[in-house]
Amino acid sequence: MSDSESALPDTRSLDESTLHDLLSSERRRHVLDCLAEHGSMALPDLADEVAAREHDAHLPQVPEEAVLTTYLSLYHSHVPKLTDAAVVSYNQDRDVVALAGDTAAFDESASTDAALRGD
Repeated sequence: MSDSESALPDTRSLDESTLHDLLSSERRRHVLDCLAEHGSMALPDLADEVAAREHDAHLPQVPEEAVLTTYLSLYHSHVPKLTDAAVVSYNQDRDVVALAGDTAAFDESASTDAALRGD
């Protein structure tokens, strides 16, 4: 394992309560899904993608106000919460968000939650 890999946080070390808290927000789940699919993303692009998913529509059909509201909530609330939990990293100079490490705990927890909901 390289030094950079060993420095990455391991989400498996998060307690169950923290995992459920982080995954309780559909918007944060969308953020994690987008980052898992696309890798690092500029925050405005992430807001576009999350807003489109929330509206189940292509971006041109999503109202600009909805995208702005999504961007602001990501910037002020969701990305800081995920950053504080060491799940994502945010480079403010580049305005880029990326997964910070192993998301195996999220995948397992999400699968368990989906099974309980009957998804």
